[in-house]
Amino acid sequence: MALSDYHGSFNDGSSPNRHDVSVRIDLSGLEISGRGLAQPVVWPFEELEAVDDIAKQVPFRIGCRSWPDARLTLNDQRLLADFRVHAPQLFGPPVSKRLRNVVLSIAGASLLGASIWFGLPLASRWVASSVPIAWEVALADQFADELVEEFAGMTNDEPRVCDNPDGLKALDSLIAELANAGGSPYDFNVQVIDGGLNNAFALPGGRVFIFRGLLEFVEGPDELAAVLAHEMAHVTLQHGTTAVVQGLGISFVFSVLLGDMGGGIVAAAGEILLRMSYSREAETAADRSAIELLQEADLKFGGLSSFFERLAKEGEDLPAALQMLSTHPSSEERARLTQGLKDNGRTALSEAEWRAVRDICK
Repeated sequence: MALSDYHGSFNDGSSPNRHDVSVRIDLSGLEISGRGLAQPVVWPFEELEAVDDIAKQVPFRIGCRSWPDARLTLNDQRLLADFRVHAPQLFGPPVSKRLRNVVLSIAGASLLGASIWFGLPLASRWVASSVPIAWEVALADQFADELVEEFAGMTNDEPRVCDNPDGLKALDSLIAELANAGGSPYDFNVQVIDGGLNNAFALPGGRVFIFRGLLEFVEGPDELAAVLAHEMAHVTLQHGTTAVVQGLGISFVFSVLLGDMGGGIVAAAGEILLRMSYSREAETAADRSAIELLQEADLKFGGLSSFFERLAKEGEDLPAALQMLSTHPSSEERARLTQGLKDNGRTALSEAEWRAVRDICK
């Protein structure tokens, strides 16, 4: 007999895709079902493990020993009553905290070995996946203002945050729609900066910045939604965190291991994120994830190809630090990602909402 039904998002650990799911709690465990899952997934109570501190963090993630790489993200604290009765082990130290020191110590040795045998990318992705979301958020918060100032300074603008209420409401609604469709564990926060730079960038932990110049460049709300989905994908796939791990190597591992959020690590991480250019592999992954996210939200995805095609034509005029959006892969490759797909989604914003977003800095 079922005790309760809840909703959440599920990632099986074999791909970056997250699925909206229904979670049924019965006397033996959790039954997870939803679109994108070939059949219901059953997690016994005795195999459940806490990834986050479920009593203090919302949303929170849990795992299952027989599905070591899978994650179930939930945000309904009413679940806690059922968990206290049927899975009390979830209220001990989260597995992420119990294992973090061991995992990161091993990761330090792995990074050293990988740098000798294969280079850092593979090991860096592994270490990044072990970094708690709260650490990513704290890191980004410490250098976000400086990063925005440096980008704004490229066009001699003051980094003023735009705050037109109607524009903020429309933009927040779009972000919430995309975030809910993707089921990402990140709490996305998007700000518009009153600067002429045609750029957008995302920081680890979920902070996304777009400049007024980009709002003036995009041709309609569907291109804007595509850019936002692309940047959100970089966050969910941890491309920025992976770049920091790869750039700082073992020093990053031990800074997390020791809980060191000192200025040296923050400054070095900020410099890496400012100067980095995502790899061809990362950009393609973000493009594919953005298309899937837009489809999940029932929004048009054709704006992704049209935006990058036009941006690529201006790529030679962009500062080197800004070519992260246009250098890899080519516009022709990006266009092919949407070939053969029926773009039957709806427009991301109404005409009134789009005008409000365009006027957000006024």
